[in-house]
Amino acid sequence: MGAGGVRAIRVLDARGGFGAPRRVGWRDGVFALDGLPQADDLDGSGLWLIPGLVDAHLHASWHAFGASEREELDAARTRELTAAGLRRTLAAGFTSARDAGGLDPAELSGIPETERPRIQCAVTLIDRTVADAAGGIGRAVEQALAAGARWVKLVATGGVATAGGSGLDPVFTAAEMRAAVRLAEGAGAGVMVHAWGGEAIDDAVEAGAMSLEHGIFLTDAQAERAAERGVTLVPTLRIYRLVRRMIDRGELPATLRARLDEATGAHPRAVQRARDAGLSIALGTDSGTPQQHGSNAREFDALVSAGLTPGEALLAATRSGAELLGRVAMRSGAPAPSPASAGTVVDGAPADAVILRRDPRLPGALADPDAIAAVVLAGRVLDPAVLRT
Repeated sequence: MGAGGVRAIRVLDARGGFGAPRRVGWRDGVFALDGLPQADDLDGSGLWLIPGLVDAHLHASWHAFGASEREELDAARTRELTAAGLRRTLAAGFTSARDAGGLDPAELSGIPETERPRIQCAVTLIDRTVADAAGGIGRAVEQALAAGARWVKLVATGGVATAGGSGLDPVFTAAEMRAAVRLAEGAGAGVMVHAWGGEAIDDAVEAGAMSLEHGIFLTDAQAERAAERGVTLVPTLRIYRLVRRMIDRGELPATLRARLDEATGAHPRAVQRARDAGLSIALGTDSGTPQQHGSNAREFDALVSAGLTPGEALLAATRSGAELLGRVAMRSGAPAPSPASAGTVVDGAPADAVILRRDPRLPGALADPDAIAAVVLAGRVLDPAVLRT
């Protein structure tokens, strides 16, 4: 991986702001900030550097909205689309990701590491049907772990297809949730819980789940308790707007409209509750179509629209997601940065970064492909234009 660096560049700080231009160096895949300027340093004049972006909730091997449409794609075509989508995701500055179900870790072996983000996989989504078919929640979790899951994904409430005004009844009992967490922890994995609201959030938090997915109807008390327990909220705001547009175009049943209106109306307040309670918020997109893969950074603007400051949204897109994935990496015994350095530009942290031509705090800047001058992955400087071809 060698050594390199960039001089005279503005760098994201721990508060979500940028200080005076300085040099950032890297060596052997990690940041090394104590070195002197080198003749081959990149010129960072007029540029901005942030840690590598993290998408904490995507579906890299999904290339259609509906399960039946995904099943129509043969394995070879799915692999081809997955590789292309991951290249676009990396080109967008996302150096790490968590696949929330669908991606077999074995598929990653055929994709060069310089053409995709680092990825932790959930492999499968465990809902009531899956758990019952496996012979119980414990067996379903064991099967996911045996398939290589680093995350156990529990679908603990209804979602988009649930009738408006309902759907918050918990899918699993509190005892089942605790059993899933216990098995995952024993294997060095984490638990992520799809929960729009209700008792499922309470059960997930008390059981020891690491992250809540969506959390649309999160209450103040739940946000405060989740913060106390060190949980991370991954709200995935934009996907619900995209689904709403699909309904408007007639691509999805109009009967889903009431549920979507209910969700999109409540979701921003959940993000604000989380922020006010000190609950960690991480960017996640729930991307699952070719059009969505590579547009991940638009979730940044959705977080700002929901009430976060641009600085807060940048930290959600970098440090919070990196800390979340780092917790599982540390459990598994894999090399991982300390929690204090995850998703930051400090000595010894992974040399993952995005170099931008525009201030990423400005509306639309982070999602503008032309704004990304380079992506740094483990100290390798990559050309986003080449990744997109």
